[in-house]
Amino acid sequence: MSSGLAKDLGSLDEALFPIQPRWNTPSQPWHGSYPDGVPPAIDYPALRTEQLLLRAFEEFPDQIALRYFGANWSYSELVARVKQVAANLRSIGINTGDRVMMVLPNTPEYVVAWFALHWLGAEIVPANPLLPAKDLIGLAETANVAAVMGLDMRLKSVIEMTRGCSVPILIVTSLAGHLPFYLSWPYRLKCRFERKRRVARGTAVYSFDALYRPVSTPIPEPLVSDPSLPAVLQPTGGTTGTPKIAVLSHSNLQANVAQLHAWCGLKAGQEVVLAVLPFFHVFGSTVVLLSAIAGGATLLLQVRFDPNRVWKVMERWRPGVAPMVPFMFASLCEQMKRRGRNIEGLRFCFSGASPLAVELKDEFQQRTGATIFEGYGLSEASPVTHTNPPNDTAKAGSIGVPMPNTDVRIVDIETGNVDLPIGETGELVIRGPQVMSGYLNNPEETAQLMRDGWLYTGDLAQMDENGFFTIVDRKKDMIISGGLNVYPNEVEAVLMAHAHVQECAVVGLPDRMYGEKIVAFVVPVAGTRIDAAKIQKHCVSRLAKYKVPKEIEIRAELPKNFLGKIRRIELRSNAA
Repeated sequence: MSSGLAKDLGSLDEALFPIQPRWNTPSQPWHGSYPDGVPPAIDYPALRTEQLLLRAFEEFPDQIALRYFGANWSYSELVARVKQVAANLRSIGINTGDRVMMVLPNTPEYVVAWFALHWLGAEIVPANPLLPAKDLIGLAETANVAAVMGLDMRLKSVIEMTRGCSVPILIVTSLAGHLPFYLSWPYRLKCRFERKRRVARGTAVYSFDALYRPVSTPIPEPLVSDPSLPAVLQPTGGTTGTPKIAVLSHSNLQANVAQLHAWCGLKAGQEVVLAVLPFFHVFGSTVVLLSAIAGGATLLLQVRFDPNRVWKVMERWRPGVAPMVPFMFASLCEQMKRRGRNIEGLRFCFSGASPLAVELKDEFQQRTGATIFEGYGLSEASPVTHTNPPNDTAKAGSIGVPMPNTDVRIVDIETGNVDLPIGETGELVIRGPQVMSGYLNNPEETAQLMRDGWLYTGDLAQMDENGFFTIVDRKKDMIISGGLNVYPNEVEAVLMAHAHVQECAVVGLPDRMYGEKIVAFVVPVAGTRIDAAKIQKHCVSRLAKYKVPKEIEIRAELPKNFLGKIRRIELRSNAA
């Protein structure tokens, strides 16, 4: 590890739950690429998520746990609220084993509800607040939820959901009480129309603010102690693109937190963490919410990513840690250019969800002095399985090396049973304590994905001699044209090399002659015009003939999910 960063990072001894290094473990190629002091494996006590909060409270009761405008709560205040809310949730009918859907952005109430529900032994079903009612209904019915939480500013889909399926309890949260007057009154005006919507008969409506009142005696200790029980039922497209729910236990989540702490050495009780990644996604809930709480850190909550607002928060509170996705790094680089000054105080960042361009990574690091850990994960693995070292051994374009306690293989695409040699492309399969037990109520998909404890990711990858892994493409995105394999990532890299291409996506569409034809969707750089024929000529000079797109479609924008990842599945379905 570079000496400068080594001084900044903490150590395993500073962890709030004891993490013991285990050096006497079978050696793998990637262990030689680990930073100094990071062991190939770790031992730690199995804990539930609410126990992580309790340990932070016991060690740092006066440390600020979260900040959001007027909400500046210490760990003592956060735990007191969790105990009271847990008691009141039980009084309105939410019990151990119940499933509660949280259709919320990153708010103080999200944090309280997360730990209060786990305090009761309930299970959380997180959902994107932007989902339409039909998607929420499908999720609620699959998970058989007993209650739903929604934000007063975005209740339309939640209320429609209560009419489409049976949901006994609706809990409405609000940001108004946390906001300064100049923001709270326009916020309340926006919520006026949402409050007029009527829920289905049979659905009892409660205000989250009322749950803070001392109506019931606070529950002093968590009601359940078993960390192997489900904590989060995480919606995911899975490896096939069809909606499923990954069952993640408390042990799964805590294992990933322990791996992250062992890798990064977060300083216990000293970190300030930018919390802009949405908690309803496992990237945000594990890498931000739980990892920060487990380290006694301060969370700077952001309801959504607004570059101007995030800039102001970072300038005032100077977070040292900032997990983000590529479009956030790009937006903040633009802010720094426009304002003529750089973000200060950042030590390291995490990047995931989609590849981070080398040029963007270099620019952000040079401007801020921060080190970016670029990694890889998936909802089924809580989510992190790989990350690059925070030093000059990091490999550009790579997802890095497996985390401690993580086993990885590259196997043949056809059967998934044959291990492939270094440098060959095959399916990436993973085994580790962070890997889920399976999909909820879906034994067929579980059996297809999980084999003898190994998670078949559906990603095609290669490993080099130093144990660094590179994703070649998604197995389901691979195009077979005229009997030959074409990886969209390779074609997209060539397209992106054109000066007038802002972004692009390549998919395979049905073709009578070739089986699949290669189709490229291209967004031009603002202020420029693109000629499809010239783009195709650009590809001809740089790709084998069978890899050149047969069609190039110019688009103003490409469909993306909330983390900025291009949705190839939507391009295929709309163009087919």
